[in-house]
Amino acid sequence: MRIAICDDIQKEREIIRTALNVYAKAHTELFFDVDEYSVALDLLHAVEKGKTYDIALLDICMPGILGTDAAEEMLAKSPEMDVIFLTTSDEYAVAAFAMNATHYLLKPFSQEQFDTALDRAVKNTEKCDYLSLSCVDGMYRVCISEIASIESQNHYLLIRLSSGEVLRLRMKLSQMFEKMQKYPEFIKVGASYVVNLSFVRNISGNSIEMFLGVKIPIPRRSSEEVQKIYMEFCRKEARK
Repeated sequence: MRIAICDDIQKEREIIRTALNVYAKAHTELFFDVDEYSVALDLLHAVEKGKTYDIALLDICMPGILGTDAAEEMLAKSPEMDVIFLTTSDEYAVAAFAMNATHYLLKPFSQEQFDTALDRAVKNTEKCDYLSLSCVDGMYRVCISEIASIESQNHYLLIRLSSGEVLRLRMKLSQMFEKMQKYPEFIKVGASYVVNLSFVRNISGNSIEMFLGVKIPIPRRSSEEVQKIYMEFCRKEARK
C-alpha cells in the first residue's frame, strides 16, 4: 500500500513513522511503500505529476496550505484514497468528516488509537479490486476504480488513471476488456476504447467528454446504444 506522511515538524513525522512501523510489524501480510513530506505543496506537486497514494496521513495546520485543503485536492484526483488527519486541535473535525475522512487523530495519540485508524483505512483499501499490470516501464498495481479509460493505439494499450497518469502496456483491448466485463461501469466504445462511465461528464452526439478533459469518439452506428447505457447507469447511481 502506498502511504504519504505529511507534517511540517520532523519530530512529528518521526512519531508517525514509528507508529506505522509498529503497525507493519504486527501485520506482516501487508507491505507499505511510504513517502514523507514536510510541505503540503510538495505532496500536491508529486500528485500532480502522477503520484498516487492509498492512504494519506496528514497534519492539518501547516504553512502554505492546510492539510484539509491539500486532502480535498488529492481526493478530487483519487476519491478512493483514505485520509487520516493527525492534529493538535479538534477545530477542523467537522471539515475533515465533511470530506469523508477515514479518521481524525488528536496528538499526542496512542499506538492503539493509531492502529484503529490504520485498521479502518486498510479495510477500506482492501475493498477495492486491483489489477497487476506489466507496463513498459515496470509493474503496476492499479485499483479498478482508478481506471478512467483505456485506449488501443499501435498494438499498445494506454490506460488513463483518475490521477491523470497514463500507463502503457502491450496487450489487445479485447483481452483487457475480458478482465473488466464484470464491472458494470465499464463499456466498450467502438474498436479502440473502453470507458469507465463514472468519469463521463457528458455524452453528446458522436463523442464522450470525460472529467479529465479527454474526448472519446463514438461510432455513429453505436451512438444511441452508448447513450442508453449511460442513462441507465446514471439512474442506477442515483438510486444508491
